[in-house]
Amino acid sequence: MITDINPNTELGKLDAIDREILLRAPAIVALFAAISDDGEVSDNERSEAIKLAHLRTYTSPEILHNFYKEVDKVFEAYFSEEADKLPATQEEKAIYLAERLKALNTVLPKLNQVYSKELVISLKSFARHVFKSNSGFLEHFLLPIFLGRIERDFFDPKIGG
Repeated sequence: MITDINPNTELGKLDAIDREILLRAPAIVALFAAISDDGEVSDNERSEAIKLAHLRTYTSPEILHNFYKEVDKVFEAYFSEEADKLPATQEEKAIYLAERLKALNTVLPKLNQVYSKELVISLKSFARHVFKSNSGFLEHFLLPIFLGRIERDFFDPKIGG
């Protein structure tokens, strides 16, 4: 799945196994964030993660643009592959994904220190965004419906009139 990587980039300096570990990391991080609140990956979390992977090709720090361009090519496939491998319970899912992320510990030291630091910051930000995507959905769509019902059912303007 990994195509012509420029050998002059940080990604290009790695062997194929290490590159794949790095390129899978955003999908694994997104899944970890998605399951952390309820153990499930909602359609909204999935679509937000895919959209974010694409947006990062130009909204990430410039040093990571090439990384996210490569991630964008494989993100959806890696996200689906990793989601299909998830165990049944929330705890088992968290353990599985944590183990998958541990592979980064062998790759990050092989990268330029500044690049590695920016990548870690970016992955943490990625996780926060995906985690908030479901609560944002609830806040912006379900909360107004709920409040409308509360107002309609419990604050009837005809009462006392």
